[in-house]
Amino acid sequence: MNKHKTILIISSFFAVIPCFTQNPGFPVKTVIQFLLVVLILSGCSKSDIAKSSQVLAKVDDKEITTSYFERQIKNLPESVQRLSLEGEGKRAILEGMINREILYKEAVKRGINKDAEIKRRLEDMEKELVISTFIQREFGSRLMVEDKEVQDYYNTHINEFKNREEIRISQIIVSEEKDAGDILGKLKEGKDFGALAAEYSVDKPTAVRKGDVGYFTYKMLPAEIRDIVFGMRTGEISGPYKMPDGYEIYKITDRRTVSYSFEQVKNAVKLQLIDQKIQDSLKALLDDLKKDMKIQINESLLK
Repeated sequence: MNKHKTILIISSFFAVIPCFTQNPGFPVKTVIQFLLVVLILSGCSKSDIAKSSQVLAKVDDKEITTSYFERQIKNLPESVQRLSLEGEGKRAILEGMINREILYKEAVKRGINKDAEIKRRLEDMEKELVISTFIQREFGSRLMVEDKEVQDYYNTHINEFKNREEIRISQIIVSEEKDAGDILGKLKEGKDFGALAAEYSVDKPTAVRKGDVGYFTYKMLPAEIRDIVFGMRTGEISGPYKMPDGYEIYKITDRRTVSYSFEQVKNAVKLQLIDQKIQDSLKALLDDLKKDMKIQINESLLK
């Protein structure tokens, strides 16, 4: 890759990222929230604070410090980080950051930051970050999982990892039932599932993969759909199903039987055990906190 392409890729990558997309929507899984906060807290060292007085660039009165610059590089995908080490790579990243500040200042000038939807999303993000930080501080030191615990779990649940039947799922998620019906109509006409997922699915991380979600065991699927979906044949399409994220349409693209060694699943099992500890600790805490709170639910509005 030549120097000009490197500059273009990195600069464009940085110029178009809104400040809040580095934490897109905040994860649903509590364990991911916990790990996110650990990463955030561990990323602020004394050396960062010391370097913060060194101004690398300014856009009007906005300073871009060396510590901020280095943190932004660390937030980039590894492939782009490697590009930043090539020739003019760092300058390209800085130019991208300058462009982002220019765009931000113009957006603020036009009052975009006062938009009600922006404020709502920021409030939601703040709440999630506060909760995540609370969880980390409350349980962080008590929720470590030792390697022996992981090995013991693998040994006592060996049947979960040997000759395991899995299905590969692609999905299309839309917000409205009518849209789901329209997409089913297109599928019946012979339209490509992946192309429709890329065009219409509101779940962008899977949309860019043409709907591919990966492999799942029976137990990994939501209880309300696992019997139907796991019983589908390869190539079969089913749905729509009303789920928390919207109306979902599924296609089974592969079915396999596979065995996993301890090394292959060690990290996944560790996360699973951490997640379980978090859930157990949170339940105990919530049960205790609820004793001192008055909670009222209008059941008629839930029907």
